[in-house]
Amino acid sequence: MLHNFFEELKAEFKSALSKRNHPFKYITLSTIDGDLKPQSRTVVLREIHDNLDCIIFTDSRTDKVKQLNDNAQACLLAYHPKKLLQLKLNGKLYPIEDPIETKRLFQKVGEKAIKDYTTIQAPGTSILNPDHVDYRERNENHFLALKFVPDQWEALKLKRPHHLRAIFDKDNDWKGQWLVP
Repeated sequence: MLHNFFEELKAEFKSALSKRNHPFKYITLSTIDGDLKPQSRTVVLREIHDNLDCIIFTDSRTDKVKQLNDNAQACLLAYHPKKLLQLKLNGKLYPIEDPIETKRLFQKVGEKAIKDYTTIQAPGTSILNPDHVDYRERNENHFLALKFVPDQWEALKLKRPHHLRAIFDKDNDWKGQWLVP
């Protein structure tokens, strides 16, 4: 039953990439800042590999990039409101530095989204008005792909008569352990 639960979780997580408006498409990424305080933000899940590594995109000048350079520990949190399912993935976050892989991933960025990586001012810079954002050309971008490498999945599924909660560790070949919900 535990193995089947993990297979169900993986299938649901991966369906975020193929099902329109799937709630796992937009997930919460938490990192640790220089003061050891957690910092959370919503990111878009771009790829999930067979080994469960995940890809997200960002501007290379964001706080999350500075934070991961000091501490690669990160957490992804996803919630499916209709299925009452929460997934928490703990692991490490790394910048993708391979230029061929970066080019492949950058080609996935649509024309509307390219503005996210071409602002002249860094994300988080104070401005007087939202209309006061200036942009560079597409080839002058600050695009950075990040790879999240999970080492632990924890799931909570609310249901009756019993909620299900389990933890799965990569170091244990993703074998799980039931937990009290």
